[in-house]
Amino acid sequence: MALALAVLFTTEAMAATSGYTLTSSSSVRFYVNDASWADLHYTINGGGQQNVRMIASGTNHTYNVTGVPSGAAVRYFFTIGTGGTAVDTAWAQFTMSGGTTPPPTGSWQVVWEDTFNTNGQPSSANWNYHVGNGFNPGAGAFAGWGNGEWEWYRPENAYVQNGNLVIRAEYNTTPTVIAGRNWYQKSSRITTKGKKSWTFGRIEARIAMPNAIGTWPAFWMMGTACDDTVTTNYAAPMSHYDVMAGNWSSCGEIDIMEHRNSETVTFQNLFWDSRTGLYPWANGLNNEQPSNINVGNVTQFHLYTIEWEPTQIRWYIDRDTHPTPVHTVDITASNKEEFQKPFHIILNLALGGLFTGYAEPNRADFPMYMYVDYVRVWQRR
Repeated sequence: MALALAVLFTTEAMAATSGYTLTSSSSVRFYVNDASWADLHYTINGGGQQNVRMIASGTNHTYNVTGVPSGAAVRYFFTIGTGGTAVDTAWAQFTMSGGTTPPPTGSWQVVWEDTFNTNGQPSSANWNYHVGNGFNPGAGAFAGWGNGEWEWYRPENAYVQNGNLVIRAEYNTTPTVIAGRNWYQKSSRITTKGKKSWTFGRIEARIAMPNAIGTWPAFWMMGTACDDTVTTNYAAPMSHYDVMAGNWSSCGEIDIMEHRNSETVTFQNLFWDSRTGLYPWANGLNNEQPSNINVGNVTQFHLYTIEWEPTQIRWYIDRDTHPTPVHTVDITASNKEEFQKPFHIILNLALGGLFTGYAEPNRADFPMYMYVDYVRVWQRR
């Protein structure tokens, strides 16, 4: 890890870049460029907050901190003065260790998006589908995608209507019989796997979702190294199904947003394997770093975002009005190498399962809908 960046745009359209550079195993240089003045605020391993005026050289400002212990957690933010105003950046954090590639300099720019403006089937240039209930080849059975979910995912339960991606959940009185089992509930799980993937960036979606018992909507990502299958056929036979990833969690998972039942919070998380490399799933070797934040009424549209840099992942809710991260995870550890590789996007509306407490959905609540206004990926210039 050598460099981290934040970007601030002032009312005079002048951009200030800020961040840090590790100059040795125990030294770090903080910097702010293109600003009238700048203050640095930082803590080391949770100690007292230090507040210093940075040293100016024209419009560029630096401050060196030395004697930082190896492995120390350093938290910091800047107060940046430009154009007669002063703005605080959000708190950020890094660990005094090396080995990751620095993010590029500059501001964010959109590199891909789907705004769902054409009614009908989702764009075949962008989306494939996970179909079925998650067949586990190791167990030789359906495993509810490893979570005990109840639904049978179908492509046609995802469609574009009135400027939104719609994921429709159904509860049928007459079951569909597949592999000797009765499937009453249908929904959809849509993925860019096999179409689009990215390493690092700002990934976000504007989503409104059900708020009902037994529902589990999610906006998340998995590594392209995951060995699950996808379906390209929007009209796949009813008996067709996909196979779930056998090498989870060593291929990596980033949960940008999950919601369950009728709670007012959404959840943020990521999963990785204790080992370095790709391996079959093994009990006791799967790690996570979860968080949750109160959102309020999730049936209204909210913007769910991550900013994924080589050094950390930051989560935001409605970042335009709430620019402070709600969760930050350092990803510089050697066994988090999953997060230095490409990931793809997944959107789904699950029903029941471990996360919901195996709560049974209320049949009277159906049909239920998850709406996605847009999905957008930004990367540094």
